[in-house]
Amino acid sequence: MKQLIVIGCWLVEVLLLSSLFVSMDYSFMQALMLATMFLPVLLAMKFFLPQIKVEQTRKSIIGIVCLFLSFLVLEYLLLMCCHIWMLSYDEGISSVLLNPVFITLILAILFILDASIGMWLDKRFGKTPQSITFFSDSKNVNLLTEQILYVESNDAETWVHTLDGKHYRNKTNISQWERILEDGFLRTHRSFLVNVHHITKVETDCLMLGEIAIPVSRKYKDVVKQLQLSSSNYEAASFDMR
Repeated sequence: MKQLIVIGCWLVEVLLLSSLFVSMDYSFMQALMLATMFLPVLLAMKFFLPQIKVEQTRKSIIGIVCLFLSFLVLEYLLLMCCHIWMLSYDEGISSVLLNPVFITLILAILFILDASIGMWLDKRFGKTPQSITFFSDSKNVNLLTEQILYVESNDAETWVHTLDGKHYRNKTNISQWERILEDGFLRTHRSFLVNVHHITKVETDCLMLGEIAIPVSRKYKDVVKQLQLSSSNYEAASFDMR
């Protein structure tokens, strides 16, 4: 149901863009093809933008700028290819479509609309369980991220520990695991990445996952303090409600 609603919203967005391009003296079919060229970049934005971790560092800022410029260049290439090869060699492209501010504005509006619809769908129907596939001991393993208890780095190997007590050995380093898993997972130590949904107790020097104690290093203590504060506020609110 969620996928059908998303596809329906994309169709509506394409039709609205088509009507905009029709006003620029394109035929309806030409406008429809041009509008469709925005969907690949929208999908790329949906995939890459959530992976960005905003940090106040020069390297991070340069990376974000380069990513946005890549989206813009990709969109220009798609529009030019569509215009030249699918429409006509003779018809000149509209000057508005050559305006980077106009293209950036359309992409931003599409992305914000898509994100807003996605958040509404998550509230209405619940989040779709996320799964991850990786290799462990030459075997292909597929897990729901909610099944992962914590990830542990051990020298050149990484171990994925699950709720059912299984352990999967992997060569992907823990920093890459942190980028892959993203929301719902907290780095507490250079060697540990924890699923916050399975934390049963928050302490200053460790997190408890049932009977398992995960150490908290000095580098990550501030993050854990925030988690501890959130946990305390939640418990206080629950107590007041009772």
